[in-house]
Amino acid sequence: MHICHINLAKGFSGGERQTLNLIKSLQAQGVSQTLVTQPDYPLAREVRALGIPVKAVRHFLKGHLKGGDWDLLHCHDGKAVYWAYLEGLLRQTPYVITRRVDNPLSDSALTRSAYQKAKKVVCLSRAIASAVKGAVPQADTAIIPSSFSGFAADPVVVADIKARYPGKTLVGQVGKLLHHKGYQVTIAAARAMADSHPERQFLLLGEGPDRRDFEAQAQGLANVQFLGHRDDIGNWLAALDLMLFPSLSEGLGSTILEAMQHGVPVIGSDAGGIPDIIEDGQNGLLVPPGNAEALAKAIDTLLMAPPLQDKLRLQAQESLSRFSPLRVCQDYLTLYGALLS
Repeated sequence: MHICHINLAKGFSGGERQTLNLIKSLQAQGVSQTLVTQPDYPLAREVRALGIPVKAVRHFLKGHLKGGDWDLLHCHDGKAVYWAYLEGLLRQTPYVITRRVDNPLSDSALTRSAYQKAKKVVCLSRAIASAVKGAVPQADTAIIPSSFSGFAADPVVVADIKARYPGKTLVGQVGKLLHHKGYQVTIAAARAMADSHPERQFLLLGEGPDRRDFEAQAQGLANVQFLGHRDDIGNWLAALDLMLFPSLSEGLGSTILEAMQHGVPVIGSDAGGIPDIIEDGQNGLLVPPGNAEALAKAIDTLLMAPPLQDKLRLQAQESLSRFSPLRVCQDYLTLYGALLS
């Protein structure tokens, strides 16, 4: 079995990390692989370091003159779908798509045709599967979630982070600074409790194009701090007392899994694929999306109830097995085998 992964995204975000996670897990299972990706980006460098062949392609129209000996193409981002679609037309190579976002598909004829011809459209959550089926009813879908990456944490560094905030309860949000991630909801909740609970420090970790808007919204709030991108995100996650994930829309929310792995209770919004991870009151709390008042109330409820925190931590650890890299790898191997049999 030779799998050719395609990821033509620039940069290194969640989708690229998940692509890398799967490639590493498949390599451990002895699967032959190739990656088609943008040159000179982190994903290409990481995969080359594993000794796996990398085919550099800057555009989905490029790189088709010479084919490969792969049995199946696996698309990991939107542009990859079109690259695989063209390969399918040229060489009849079958392909699968992993769809990671729950926003509507393009209504273009090209997109509909590409999704119809895919041997399988893998969706991270029920919300994504519903969006795909709503746009392309003929699409053959399956659900395989993201895995956690297992960001390492150094207890010494974690203790040092906590020491920077003496007497504070650390409440964090991690991810790209984008409006649909709901940072404005976190900031509004922080403002609502700035006077009543000054011990609660809100740490916003990440970068993104909407940072200036969020900084303007948080102006004058001593309990909100923008920390930017952190390479050692595992240390910061482990230092948190509570993580918030109030996205307005979300394919799944793998950062929730990272927080759970570090024993951090999570409050998320009841949107997109988040309920596929969080079962309200069991392994986390859910609040209506965009509702800062409900988020603030949930923060109060959780931080004032240590027994509830303990329950959520325990149940979260038990639910993580569904999202382990090995489990996700095995699900994909089963899928590949069925499609190639």
